[in-house]
Amino acid sequence: MKKLYLLLLSVYLLFCLDSCRQSDEFELKGELEGITSDMILVVFDDPDSKLDTIYPRGGKFTYAFSPDTLNTFRLVNDSGEVFPIFADKGWKVSVKGSFAHPEIKGDGPNNEYQEFLQSIHALKDSAQICQQAENFIKSHTSSPASAYILYWYFSQSANLSLIARLTEPLTGKVKDCRVLNEVLQKLPEKEKSTSTYLNYLSVKKRNGEYLSWSSSGTQKQYSLINFWASWDKESIAIKDSLYALCEKFSKNNFRVVNFSLDYNKEEWQKNTQKDTEQWIEVCDYKGWNNQILKQQNIQRLPYNILIDRNRKILGSNLYGNALQTKMEALIAEDKQQK
Repeated sequence: MKKLYLLLLSVYLLFCLDSCRQSDEFELKGELEGITSDMILVVFDDPDSKLDTIYPRGGKFTYAFSPDTLNTFRLVNDSGEVFPIFADKGWKVSVKGSFAHPEIKGDGPNNEYQEFLQSIHALKDSAQICQQAENFIKSHTSSPASAYILYWYFSQSANLSLIARLTEPLTGKVKDCRVLNEVLQKLPEKEKSTSTYLNYLSVKKRNGEYLSWSSSGTQKQYSLINFWASWDKESIAIKDSLYALCEKFSKNNFRVVNFSLDYNKEEWQKNTQKDTEQWIEVCDYKGWNNQILKQQNIQRLPYNILIDRNRKILGSNLYGNALQTKMEALIAEDKQQK
């Protein structure tokens, strides 16, 4: 009897483990017409850039994997036709029709993208299609589907001011989609601020005190304002790498102000370290609506700005040896002026 009980318990546990594994698995089922090749290319955009291959049989296929976070990828046929798929834990997505006219059903942004495809299905005029694309982006600022629509319908546009207007309200996660890199790089320098000083920014530290932007005494203190977010792994890695510089330089010369673009307090604090005089973690929960980001037209993470105690901008996007060399030169120059 005991052996039978143990056997039944083992079968039950195996069933539970298999169910848990399947619940985390993303699954895409496809049945596409007009497949002329024996393979479909899977181009992953986020969070990592990589390639995979699907081998359909009679246009039918199943593609499954276990994502750790939201993944975005494109299905590409041998003619270069393409459409995006969005994958996360436990999501089920199906696609029918053809590459030219896919019918996508599933969780998250997949249904949103299908909503857009339906809105343009009967349209023939390119201006009307672009208007629908613009309407979708404006009403779906937090959807990664907007990144693909913006890229496909506006990346070749000469109307750069329109691109800037469409991009500005997008959330940080959408702006960080890899497919938007080309679009953001097209924005001209005149669209970006050329100010040599930062506007004054009032922000509280975690202890409730307001952050001071000017140092006291005769020594100059330089502040590196480092922008990051809990949903951007690269910016977290960059932030962590900066900690060593606080040990190399005196607190009278250098400090790091880590400005998070998070909206959620708990998510922000998961990736923060203890505050010191040189290492300060702040967050105003405004995300991309932060005053400095708007003033400097910062559209990507990671990003940093080096300023002196008068908030004069001395450099931006300084990392590793470049940042250390810059700081050493500034400190040496200060000593010579004494």
